Amino acid sequence: MNLGISVAAGALLMTTAVHDAEAAAPDATNKAVEQKIWNLLGDEKAVYVTLPEADFRALGEGFELPDGGKTVTDLAKAAPGGAFDPRDLHKVAADKLGYKAEWIVDRYKRYNMDWDITGLKLTSSNPEAKKYPWFIIMNGGAANFYEFYVDLKNRPGWAQFLAQKMNVMIVTIPGNFKYGGWDEPIQSLKRQPQYLLDRDLPMPESELRNALLNNRVVMQGLKSIVTKHTQGDILLIGHSTSGELAMMAYEDPELAPRLKGRFFGWGSGGAARLDPLRPYANAKKAASGTTTLTEAVAGAKERPGLEVLTRRDTKAYSRGYSWFLNPLYEPGMSLANIADVWLAAEARRRPQFKQQIQDLEHSGDNVVMKGWVESEIQRLIQKSGNPWKINYEDVAKDLYSTIYTRLDGYKKMVWTVGHMDRNHWVPEDPMTATEVYFATQYRKANPDAQIRLIVWDPPMTHYGHVELPKEKAAADFSVVRWLMK
Repeated sequence: MNLGISVAAGALLMTTAVHDAEAAAPDATNKAVEQKIWNLLGDEKAVYVTLPEADFRALGEGFELPDGGKTVTDLAKAAPGGAFDPRDLHKVAADKLGYKAEWIVDRYKRYNMDWDITGLKLTSSNPEAKKYPWFIIMNGGAANFYEFYVDLKNRPGWAQFLAQKMNVMIVTIPGNFKYGGWDEPIQSLKRQPQYLLDRDLPMPESELRNALLNNRVVMQGLKSIVTKHTQGDILLIGHSTSGELAMMAYEDPELAPRLKGRFFGWGSGGAARLDPLRPYANAKKAASGTTTLTEAVAGAKERPGLEVLTRRDTKAYSRGYSWFLNPLYEPGMSLANIADVWLAAEARRRPQFKQQIQDLEHSGDNVVMKGWVESEIQRLIQKSGNPWKINYEDVAKDLYSTIYTRLDGYKKMVWTVGHMDRNHWVPEDPMTATEVYFATQYRKANPDAQIRLIVWDPPMTHYGHVELPKEKAAADFSVVRWLMK
């Protein structure tokens, strides 16, 4: 079996007829590279394929903003810490941006509590955009819409470039956005999620919500904002911790028909249910073994309460998140230096915290922690006095929904990953990479589907969307067009 393939410059162009959905060719300078991407994705035998760095960097012509991004950049630079008010974007004419921007706040109820989920909706001015699905981006942990909309220097971001060709919506999960950003230091316990945008919550309520923000809570909000504010086909792109939201959507009777059996991943991983199976998948395994109940109990005793947030720091950001394509990198900087300036630059508008329940549900190994999670939620409900009349049983049945997502029902799937994304790729030994394992399992569950894994070869990390946003937008657009074939 051919384990991996990279197309050389002289690769033959495909001669098969192009479906009507791709009839509008991309800009001329992108066409040859798009054809290479399609050739790569057409390889049915390769476990993974790689687009060479030179080809990737050649992409991007035709994705420029009409005003070069100046209007949004000026807006961000004028705001403390870059935390500009997204409601101001609707005042900007579409002919300056290449899209019409609309800020959406959707309030919904779960466990008798109100929750706010937000979306920045970018309706493309390109008349061809209606031919493609809505490209819906969901942030992972400690992030929000800003990092997909502008880069670390407030220049145009990944989503703005995509919106030159497609309709895009960036969804921020509840709690991760606050008007004007956060004043408190990242490590301060007073720095808490903004679950309701029109008010600050008392600490006992914030702490309880930190334990309640499971994937079912987020999924309800995601479905609400997507069904109310978009029409037609959709692609759900869950970055990092939000990767499983797209997979959960396939079990929803309203969202599944709009997905059409398609999946687009960007540092997305796979269903958490697969993690405990990994040590037994093959002899050459990257995981050393699953967590035992004894180990989980010991770990739970050392853990802070479930209400305590994990917070980003230099050590965490030096491990696979910061690399030398970071826009803030300057010659001579170490990875720790890059992490330091990144944290400082984004200290206000980026939440820089993550609820433990998000990580616990994201890793199947942590299912053995479910007993501890349930006891912690019961403790926090009691501590709050429960004025909302939360029924604990309603919460209990929602926990670890990521363990039960189905693997079947897909027609075309593409995982995209950056060459230096240490969370999802192992350049020294690719066959041990997380995304290889997940793609292999989905191929087994969907033997008739076209399931692909493509590596973008520049040294991009998990945050490639802020490192080479325009090139990545062009590459991703080619993948979307392949999915529509």
